[in-house]
Amino acid sequence: MVQFFKVKKPASPAPALLDVRIQEVNGHGMGVARHQGKPLFVAGVLAGEQVRVRLTAQHSRYQTAVLHKVLQAAPERIRPFCPHVAECGGCNLQHMPLPEQRDLKASAVARLFSRQRIDSLPEPEWLAGQGQGYRRVARLAIRRQGKGVALGFRRAQSHELAQIDRCGVLHPALSALIPPLRELLNRLRGQRQLGHLELYQAAEGQALLLRHGGTLSGQDLDLLLSFAQQRNLALFLQDDQGRRPLHVPFPLYYQIDDIRLSFTPGDFIQVNGALNEQMVHQALAWLDAEPGQPVLDLFCGVGNFSLPLVAAGHPVVGVEGVMEMVEQARGNAEDNGLNQARFYRADLAADFIGEPWARQGFSRVLLDPGRAGAEQVMPYLLKLSPQRLLYVSCNPATLARDSEALLAGGYRLTRLGLIDMFPHTVHCEAMALFELS
Repeated sequence: MVQFFKVKKPASPAPALLDVRIQEVNGHGMGVARHQGKPLFVAGVLAGEQVRVRLTAQHSRYQTAVLHKVLQAAPERIRPFCPHVAECGGCNLQHMPLPEQRDLKASAVARLFSRQRIDSLPEPEWLAGQGQGYRRVARLAIRRQGKGVALGFRRAQSHELAQIDRCGVLHPALSALIPPLRELLNRLRGQRQLGHLELYQAAEGQALLLRHGGTLSGQDLDLLLSFAQQRNLALFLQDDQGRRPLHVPFPLYYQIDDIRLSFTPGDFIQVNGALNEQMVHQALAWLDAEPGQPVLDLFCGVGNFSLPLVAAGHPVVGVEGVMEMVEQARGNAEDNGLNQARFYRADLAADFIGEPWARQGFSRVLLDPGRAGAEQVMPYLLKLSPQRLLYVSCNPATLARDSEALLAGGYRLTRLGLIDMFPHTVHCEAMALFELS
């Protein structure tokens, strides 16, 4: 009998190791070196360090590499606190002290404004807090792995999953839930239906939102309910038909001073509770409204800024594009006895000047848009002509873009706040006060 053998192709040689010196760290937290006349980007390094790296990709204008060994460390380098730092795509600046992280973020924000030809900025005023245990909200990915499922965060620049046992930036009570949650999910029969899991630290306990497809079996629902009951957890499920509670043993809310703001898992709330409270206090101070002076709060959410403003003696009109959030804000105002708040749903990308709530005029306006910013809102804000306009931004790039329109419309940028909402990441949030010239 004749046998045929396939000739095995020789294995590709391992990418070469290179010794390079890091010239700088860019706004994405990547170290920049030079190799063969092109920039070489590598994560996990500091400016001035001599490192050994392994090339991972060659492009026409740049190269990428992974860190193999630090040959000569910068004096400010610190040991990362998380055992998953090498594979998790989350906190990629743990090797850098917090003050240096903030310097990096401030430089990145300044560059964003410079691209809009805004070079004269007020001295940034920082809001910052603790570097660990600060997250009260997190989304964990669920992936099929072998005969079961893995639970964790995505790897850096990848859709692959980094399975974790704990997370140092999560509230400790949420972090402690990760191993038992993984064990629970691996007991479910409908593992192929699982989407992702959201964790929330509320004032009185922990809440979970499990997103799934299709219909979970009665046996799986019993397992989920038993888990929530044994651990006194609030548990919600969400499928294509909507969100529903399975077990809610306590009210879900967070606090700002004496104000309780109720929410439902799936609603947007600020991830960093301590920084959120600082941010609200600073917003009230910067708006500097007179007693009884009305304030317009655009993209108001569940009332995060609106209700503290009312508590401080200012009638507020809050406007939001999602009706569920408007209803939540109205309920929060009623629950806290803050009857000088009025909430409306509106498409803020359309001309709202003729709306009844806008006709009264406002000398103080606060807006807190999503990452896309408020470019479409700018023409209507300029028509309102408030004396003070406070722009709270989760994306300084769109803040810088929108600032150009405000400055061209006769406003001055008088104060700039930077908010270290996510320590150990390159993400930075901002607050900008504009005053009419």
